Amino acid sequence: MSKLSELVAELVTPHAPTEKWTGQTCGMLDMRIDRQGHWFHQGGEIKRLGLLKLFASVLSCEQNTHWLTTPVERCEIAVEDVAFLVTSWYSHKLDDMDVLVAVDNLGRKWPICQQYPLELRCFEQQQLPYLGLSNGLHARVARNVYYQWAEIAEQDKQGVYLRSAGMQFYLSE
Repeated sequence: MSKLSELVAELVTPHAPTEKWTGQTCGMLDMRIDRQGHWFHQGGEIKRLGLLKLFASVLSCEQNTHWLTTPVERCEIAVEDVAFLVTSWYSHKLDDMDVLVAVDNLGRKWPICQQYPLELRCFEQQQLPYLGLSNGLHARVARNVYYQWAEIAEQDKQGVYLRSAGMQFYLSE
């Protein structure tokens, strides 16, 4: 096992094996996630971090449809953009390279690497970086993190990029 694989295994919270569960589809649940990553159920905001992490562990996205899946049922939920935001980050030294570690709004850690890449997507008529997570999910990079990354970014002919886990991840086109 490589050092990067060990770091991923150490940092990333495992997702429930929802791809193995074949519960019945129950339709649209009265739950939504707004564009700031706040979760709501029946109109009220869910603020308990433990409950949010539980829901996140069974959330997936397939063809722009978000699902909460249990062994018994699978329910669709409304998501305005993406379910999570990258709200902070830090650099982790791994042998001879740095790995940037993104922290999402639930406190979960994601090393930016081939398995969890940064990609540009359109949000409110702007190209912004999103972090690809597991199970078809993404986390939009919050403005404060974007500005911090812009300060340490490098530039080449293709644009402005970050270096993490020995790879280049572009912040602009």
